[in-house]
Parts: sequence; C-alpha cells; structure tokens
Amino acid sequence: MIDTAVLIPAYDEEPRIATVLDVVCSMDGLSILVIDDGSTDATAERALQYPVGVLRHRRNEGKGAALESGIIHVERARSWVFLDADLIGLRREHISRLLRPLQEDPGMGMTVGQFVQGTKRVDWAQRFFSILNGQRALSDAFVRSLPGLWWSRFGVEVFLSRFAEHNGWTVGEPYLEGLTHHTKEAKMGAARGVRARLNMYRECLSALARWENHLSEERKTELLPDECEVLRAVDGKGAN
Repeated sequence: MIDTAVLIPAYDEEPRIATVLDVVCSMDGLSILVIDDGSTDATAERALQYPVGVLRHRRNEGKGAALESGIIHVERARSWVFLDADLIGLRREHISRLLRPLQEDPGMGMTVGQFVQGTKRVDWAQRFFSILNGQRALSDAFVRSLPGLWWSRFGVEVFLSRFAEHNGWTVGEPYLEGLTHHTKEAKMGAARGVRARLNMYRECLSALARWENHLSEERKTELLPDECEVLRAVDGKGAN
C-alpha cells in the first residue's frame, strides 16, 4: 500500500505548478499524482518533467471529478494529501503540519489548513470561509467512506467538510504560516478572473445547498479511457 498519496488537481496551471512540485518532490515517502483537468495549456507536459504520476481528463470535469479520478487511480494509501496547483510559499513543513494531527490521533478523519501571514486578501477570505481551503490531509478510512465527488466541481471542499461533520469525523485545523495562492484575477486578468471567481462561488453555494442530496452518491470505480488518460502511473502503481 502507498504510504502517503498527494493529489494535485490542476487546470491551466502550466506557469505555476512547478513551484508546488519542486517542494513535494523534495520530500520522502510521498507518491504524487497530478490530475490535469482538461487544461488548454501544457500543464500535463510540465508535470511530466517531475517524478510524479499524471492523469489527464479529456475535458474539464471540475475539481471534484479530478480528485475522484485520483482516488480511483491510487486506490489505497495510509494517508492522503490534497493540494492546489497554484500555491505560493509552500514549504515542506506545511505538508508535515497537515499530516501530523492524523499521525497523532488515529481517530481523526481530516485536517484543513488555515492560511495565515500569507497575503492579506487571501488570509481574510480564508478566515471567514476556511471551509473552501483546498489544502487538506485525510485518513484512508475517511477517503474510503466518501461517496462520489464527481458532481461537486469547486464545491468539493464544501462537501468534504459537511460530510465530515455529518458523520462525526474529527477535523483538525493546522495553521500554514506564509502560504497563499495566486488569485484568479492575477492568473486571468481582471475581467476573466472576476467571472471565474463568481462561477467558483456559484458552484460552492450549489454544493452548500445540495450536499445532503449527495451523501449516497455512487462512486466511480474505474477510469474510462474516453474520459481520462493515464500519462504516467503514480509511484507504487507501476510508474515508469
């Protein structure tokens, strides 16, 4: 069984993903998988320059579907880490802080990182809407208990938190000092960035309103070739 699986969903992150991969690839004991969610740029090709597994969706399916594809591909791991592909200031200690509460408390299901001392705008957003933070560590028992995530798109973090609360899982909230991420406006420009941000909020609000309807959502059990291509298997799954 894989020790710690790191899933990094990515969409059009070619200019930014190397900063994250430089850090995670410098750590021992991690099996890293990038899920390119139908990017229009060379995100997958950039990831293939690193010793990581790479899946590529043939079309954009959303963050929830990308994570579900990663879970299907890895199958089992003692612990899991979910990271965004556009982080700024990621350090090895941030990943250790996400994992440590799971290692110290066998009954803990998930940790949700809290941004502090990063950038003011992101810090304030995380303070009031920390449920949206994508930097998480999860126990294998928690991951195996999850229903399908494919429907949730950007609302996947909302669903993960509500699912944990609904089922009585203990959730830790470690501080991740100095960590932040690129805003959509910085990545896309003001007009496109605002539209993308509003769409993200719409998907999150939809998940918040409908999460109870998906508690028994059927999980996908295989990656269909017409939907997802395995460019390189994750370490421990026959990687080159």
